[in-house]
Amino acid sequence: MKQTRTQDISTQTLAGPAPAPGATVAPVRRGWVFDGGLWPKTGILAALLALPLGAGLLRAGETHDQPRYRFIEIPVPGPSYAFGINDNRTVTGFYTDPTTGDVLSYVIERGELTTGISAPGATITSLGPANNRGVESGNFGDETNQQAGFYDIRRGTFTTLPEIPGLPFSFGNGINDFGHGSGVSYASGDFYNGGNGLGQNWIWDGENYSFYTVPGAVNGAEAGGINNRDQVSGLYLDSSGLPKGFVKDGTNFTTLAVPGATYTVAYGINDRGVVAGTYLIAPHGHHGFVWSEGTFITVDDNSADSAGTGWYGLNEHGDLAGFYFDTTNHVAHALIGLRKDGDEDRDH
Repeated sequence: MKQTRTQDISTQTLAGPAPAPGATVAPVRRGWVFDGGLWPKTGILAALLALPLGAGLLRAGETHDQPRYRFIEIPVPGPSYAFGINDNRTVTGFYTDPTTGDVLSYVIERGELTTGISAPGATITSLGPANNRGVESGNFGDETNQQAGFYDIRRGTFTTLPEIPGLPFSFGNGINDFGHGSGVSYASGDFYNGGNGLGQNWIWDGENYSFYTVPGAVNGAEAGGINNRDQVSGLYLDSSGLPKGFVKDGTNFTTLAVPGATYTVAYGINDRGVVAGTYLIAPHGHHGFVWSEGTFITVDDNSADSAGTGWYGLNEHGDLAGFYFDTTNHVAHALIGLRKDGDEDRDH
């Protein structure tokens, strides 16, 4: 493992309460399925950032109890992303090392930031959300070889999931408290351009894989998070070639599509079935959302330096993990949104 670095961080407030309901923001992961293949993380950022940024919001499912958040940037090099925040407020994600170009992961526990986390021999270690037992889902390897697996934060150990025959290129995108994982695998691919072909979505139950197909996903799908009920959120592409979100609950699937949006992407899901994600309404800017029982609520970092927000993970308290784009270079920066109850912050 590469040398890790640890420091104490402060939780300085970057912005005030979240804006009112609405929606729009864009996906950024190791690759997203588009037009029968995967757009790279860099490619989708370039495409999305080419769209004009605007302040207009779709009013979708407005309620009298608009949640309020305290937004905090994670002090790791950019581009960087926060992919998970568990019930103990352990924050996890990854970033690109500005010196080596390697993709490394980080963890924040009890206000202490550890950076430089890397699997043995890997140049790319992309770890996502952690469950409440301190085990992360993710993938690691090099540009053209990625293995799905888990990382035990306290032990500092990596466990590789079994390779699926014929599908050796794998992304691990979620893990629940029972050690069940969610992800997608391909016959080949590379980290920056994604997997080749449509891929196969799976759930790992600790001993075996189960596979599923999202109805209507004629151009592919990608699993995101998984909760303790084994519900999975993610995105799929229908014949239009643009993504919609989905929630898988057993054999039942619910489509998530913000009315009027160019596209909608679901990613994290908590045990209450609340989903975090992103959506875009061209030509306006990028916005993060939470969805619950058919209602979308926009949650954006509204600091002066923010040109757009996206969310990838959330916990049972409603805290969020994701990123914002800066206004100078449109670089992604890891961000969390800590839920506030009433006028005062929830106790840590």
